Amino acid sequence: MITKKLFSLLVLLLWLTAGSGLQAGKISFSKGRFSVEIPAEWKQSPIKGESSALLRFDAPGGSGSFSTYQLPVAKERKADLEGTLTGRIKAFEKAGLKLSAKVQSQKQENFDGKPAIFGVVPVEASAQDGVVKFTYYLVLIDAKDSVIVMEAALPRPLTPELQKDALSIIQSFREKTAGS
Repeated sequence: MITKKLFSLLVLLLWLTAGSGLQAGKISFSKGRFSVEIPAEWKQSPIKGESSALLRFDAPGGSGSFSTYQLPVAKERKADLEGTLTGRIKAFEKAGLKLSAKVQSQKQENFDGKPAIFGVVPVEASAQDGVVKFTYYLVLIDAKDSVIVMEAALPRPLTPELQKDALSIIQSFREKTAGS
């Protein structure tokens, strides 16, 4: 179970920790509009099927993954970050994942200049060898015409190295501005 104290620590680390891991470099998506920096040890994974993912990277040894998605927002509408988070959680459940604790979320009004919501979604999945426990760390960003979803799927318990890598990727998110 993710306690409020652990959630607060993860959010605090996200806000304050500078991405200090080795970086493979800046990876752009959405026609170069957005970018993240991926640690050197992470490998890009091919996106199979009809996925809406823009990018997918696997952690060393396949111990976790990081993906980005861009969900369009209809003209003259406003992004619904909380509704999108709820929809993602329902999609996890529909895929057969069981929530193993209450989902924790927190809003941030200025994430690279944009409103965002952070969610921690602890899940369990049945496997041949028993139950696999992992956590989705979601960041949903209001980019006006779309919602950018950054999703880290990481095992529990989380190793310090994977935590550091995931936080550095999330913190590196940037939108290209006219002068950059």
